[in-house]
Amino acid sequence: MSSSGFKARKGYVHPDGRGRLTLGSVAKDADYRVLVNEKGQILLDPVVPIPASEAWLWENPALRASMERALNQADTNEFEDLGSFAQFADEDE
Repeated sequence: MSSSGFKARKGYVHPDGRGRLTLGSVAKDADYRVLVNEKGQILLDPVVPIPASEAWLWENPALRASMERALNQADTNEFEDLGSFAQFADEDE
Protein backbone atom coordinates (compact mmCIF):
# COMPACT_ATOMS: atom_id res chain seq x y z
CA MET A 1 0.00 0.00 0.00
CA SER A 2 1.40 3.34 -0.95
CA SER A 3 0.98 6.30 1.36
CA SER A 4 -0.04 8.34 -1.69
CA GLY A 5 -3.22 10.25 -0.95
CA PHE A 6 -3.00 9.61 2.79
CA LYS A 7 -1.98 11.97 5.57
CA ALA A 8 -0.84 11.07 9.06
CA ARG A 9 -3.76 11.97 11.34
CA LYS A 10 -2.48 10.40 14.51
CA GLY A 11 0.99 9.55 15.79
CA TYR A 12 2.09 6.03 16.52
CA VAL A 13 -0.42 3.81 18.26
CA HIS A 14 0.15 0.56 20.11
CA PRO A 15 -2.49 -2.10 20.66
CA ASP A 16 -3.64 -2.71 24.20
CA GLY A 17 -3.57 -6.13 25.84
CA ARG A 18 -6.65 -7.20 23.87
CA GLY A 19 -5.26 -6.09 20.48
CA ARG A 20 -7.34 -2.90 20.23
CA LEU A 21 -6.13 0.40 18.79
CA THR A 22 -7.61 3.68 19.90
CA LEU A 23 -8.16 6.11 17.05
CA GLY A 24 -10.12 8.79 18.90
CA SER A 25 -11.84 11.47 16.84
CA VAL A 26 -10.21 10.24 13.61
CA ALA A 27 -12.78 7.43 13.41
CA LYS A 28 -15.62 9.03 15.36
CA ASP A 29 -19.22 8.06 14.48
CA ALA A 30 -18.44 5.81 11.52
CA ASP A 31 -18.45 2.15 10.55
CA TYR A 32 -15.45 0.65 8.78
CA ARG A 33 -14.47 -2.37 6.75
CA VAL A 34 -10.98 -3.48 7.82
CA LEU A 35 -8.63 -4.49 5.01
CA VAL A 36 -5.18 -5.99 5.60
CA ASN A 37 -2.66 -6.54 2.80
CA GLU A 38 0.20 -9.04 2.56
CA LYS A 39 2.56 -6.55 4.24
CA GLY A 40 0.29 -6.31 7.28
CA GLN A 41 -0.80 -2.76 6.47
CA ILE A 42 -4.29 -1.97 7.66
CA LEU A 43 -6.78 0.16 5.75
CA LEU A 44 -10.03 1.33 7.33
CA ASP A 45 -12.58 1.77 4.56
CA PRO A 46 -15.65 3.78 5.67
CA VAL A 47 -18.92 2.00 4.93
CA VAL A 48 -22.59 2.80 5.26
CA PRO A 49 -24.62 -0.13 6.53
CA ILE A 50 -27.78 -0.98 4.61
CA PRO A 51 -30.81 -2.87 5.87
CA ALA A 52 -30.79 -6.59 5.07
CA SER A 53 -34.10 -6.14 3.28
CA GLU A 54 -32.35 -3.88 0.74
CA ALA A 55 -29.19 -5.96 0.28
CA TRP A 56 -30.68 -7.84 -2.71
CA LEU A 57 -30.23 -4.74 -4.88
CA TRP A 58 -26.55 -4.36 -4.02
CA GLU A 59 -25.84 -8.08 -4.38
CA ASN A 60 -27.22 -8.28 -7.93
CA PRO A 61 -24.97 -6.49 -10.47
CA ALA A 62 -27.64 -6.45 -13.22
CA LEU A 63 -30.25 -4.88 -10.94
CA ARG A 64 -27.72 -2.39 -9.60
CA ALA A 65 -26.77 -1.37 -13.16
CA SER A 66 -30.44 -0.96 -14.03
CA MET A 67 -30.97 1.23 -10.97
CA GLU A 68 -27.94 3.35 -11.90
CA ARG A 69 -29.35 3.85 -15.42
CA ALA A 70 -32.74 4.83 -13.97
CA LEU A 71 -31.18 7.33 -11.58
CA ASN A 72 -29.06 8.83 -14.37
CA GLN A 73 -32.13 9.12 -16.62
CA ALA A 74 -34.10 10.81 -13.84
CA ASP A 75 -31.20 13.17 -13.18
CA THR A 76 -31.09 14.23 -16.85
CA ASN A 77 -34.88 14.29 -17.33
CA GLU A 78 -34.75 11.34 -19.77
CA PHE A 79 -38.03 9.79 -18.71
CA GLU A 80 -41.67 9.83 -19.65
CA ASP A 81 -44.32 10.75 -17.07
CA LEU A 82 -46.92 7.98 -17.17
CA GLY A 83 -49.25 9.73 -14.75
CA SER A 84 -50.74 8.39 -11.55
CA PHE A 85 -50.80 4.70 -10.71
CA ALA A 86 -53.21 5.21 -7.80
CA GLN A 87 -55.84 3.05 -9.47
CA PHE A 88 -53.54 0.05 -9.09
CA ALA A 89 -52.84 0.61 -5.39
CA ASP A 90 -54.12 -2.02 -3.01
CA GLU A 91 -55.61 -0.10 -0.10
CA ASP A 92 -55.52 -3.18 2.18
CA GLU A 93 -51.71 -3.43 2.26
